[in-house]
Amino acid sequence: MFGRAQALLGIVKSAKRGTGRFAKASAAKAAGATPAKRGRPAGGGSSKSDQIRGLLNSGMSVAEIAKKVGSTPNLVYVVKSKVGTSGKRGPGRPPKAASGATPSMNGIAGILDMVRNSERERAQLRAALERVQGILADALG
Repeated sequence: MFGRAQALLGIVKSAKRGTGRFAKASAAKAAGATPAKRGRPAGGGSSKSDQIRGLLNSGMSVAEIAKKVGSTPNLVYVVKSKVGTSGKRGPGRPPKAASGATPSMNGIAGILDMVRNSERERAQLRAALERVQGILADALG
């Protein structure tokens, strides 16, 4: 025996027909009043998550925040990831930064700059090689 039959036999209590939520909403709609909001009421900023957000902005560590609010460190990490102040990188590899050391190939001036740089590098490498040869000659001979 289920629900309605139990109510008819007096085994369980039940409200009279036409007194439930749907009836109240229909009556309010007919009267032109705005129906009451359904669902969970909006918080006034006193939840643990709101307290954690405030403390994260102050720069406290995760363990200190969890201890002060009375929550687990996992909740602090979850709130931190939702806030977006975690400083984690976005997806993919970041683009290479354009360095001023490598000149661009803009016309003949760029080509000349590249040739000068390669000649300068070549002279530095030749000087280093001559120093190594001198050290080897002293050590062997």
